Amino acid sequence: MTDDKPSVEWSPEAVRRRLKKTAAEGSVNAQVFFDESVSADYLPKAAERAITEAAARVGRSACVKVSRVHKLANSVSVIGDPDVIAELFTVSPVKTVLPSEIEDIYPKPTRTERQK
Repeated sequence: MTDDKPSVEWSPEAVRRRLKKTAAEGSVNAQVFFDESVSADYLPKAAERAITEAAARVGRSACVKVSRVHKLANSVSVIGDPDVIAELFTVSPVKTVLPSEIEDIYPKPTRTERQK
């Protein structure tokens, strides 16, 4: 049986720390996933509204850009200010935010043979 609880590694606080840590030159890349209530055709507008709302909450201009729309995943790729991207967690239609660059996602071999 699988556990439906999200991993602590991907909690909003953990992702915020990861985004700030990887922020190079003041911008980061991330994937923003939306609720099923947002239709695939409406994703670009929903993303722009969410970014504007998050930027207003942080007190900055909307310095996050949508770079790519992924209709099948109901998500968008964004690049910009890590504080605004982290604030997207609190915007209503946003389901979650994940960093675009996730290191070490492949399983490591547990048994290896030594070569002679």
